[in-house]
Amino acid sequence: VCCEPSQRPPDTGAKSKQMCEKYAESVYINVPDFLGNGVMKFDTCALMFEPLTTAIGVNAEPKEFPHMVLIGYGNKNAIIWQCGGSLISERYVLSAAHCTETPEGVAQWARLGDYNVHSNVDDEQELAKYVEYEIVERINHPQYRNPSLYNDIALYKLGKTVQFTEYIRPICLQTEHQFSNTYTSATGWGQTEWGGRRSDILQKAILTITPSRQCSDAYRAAIGEKLSTGIQDASQLCAGDIVNGKDTCQGDSGGPLQIRMKQPYCMYSQVGITSFGAKCGGNKPGVYTRVSNFIPWIESIV
Repeated sequence: VCCEPSQRPPDTGAKSKQMCEKYAESVYINVPDFLGNGVMKFDTCALMFEPLTTAIGVNAEPKEFPHMVLIGYGNKNAIIWQCGGSLISERYVLSAAHCTETPEGVAQWARLGDYNVHSNVDDEQELAKYVEYEIVERINHPQYRNPSLYNDIALYKLGKTVQFTEYIRPICLQTEHQFSNTYTSATGWGQTEWGGRRSDILQKAILTITPSRQCSDAYRAAIGEKLSTGIQDASQLCAGDIVNGKDTCQGDSGGPLQIRMKQPYCMYSQVGITSFGAKCGGNKPGVYTRVSNFIPWIESIV
């Protein structure tokens, strides 16, 4: 675990906030004006503004989550897409440390800008504009120790600089431990039910933050080699929808848990990284790596 808030340098998070403002500018793209005399700024925001409580385990909209990344394994001619991640800069993807190495090999590929994994048509107007990058460096948090579930966070460096488009744009990072949003959204291409098949289309589920003590009680029986001191509020947070049976599932690992930001316009802030849970949509919330706790480590690299 990195730093308690009181032990942090006073400028912690300043870099993340500055980059958030910078990346928000990519919501607008320059297009030629009708007279051909210059350019106009075109708003590409596809964030859905309906109340967050309405979306429970449904298809996301094309371009709604332009920071989403698929993490792939194996040979380039037969990539196995197994984990998720989020684009946080021109060269780095944020994911879970347990996704760095799997039975299929190490995290080798990152696909950005996708929506339907098995179709090139992502909306009625345009073809999908996904781009695949090779992962050239994998940086697990130095205190991550498999099979322990603590410090489950990793950074993947891409082989080339990412060009932002209306389909591809970084997410902002939550720099403060506390946030006022009750509802969060989790996104991924994972299984839609325990033991089921993976979703071809990007899914979103609206989840409620679970109080730390309640989450600790839910996982009390799991304390052991993987969770030796229970749920750690400083570095982990929990979210779920036990009533409607919604949760992240296999294949969602490494993907973001996010909240909408009031400012900048059309941006999400990533509060968590999908880490682990019980059975998908069961009677326990999912557990997420708390991004704010690791801001000093992230900023030291990105």
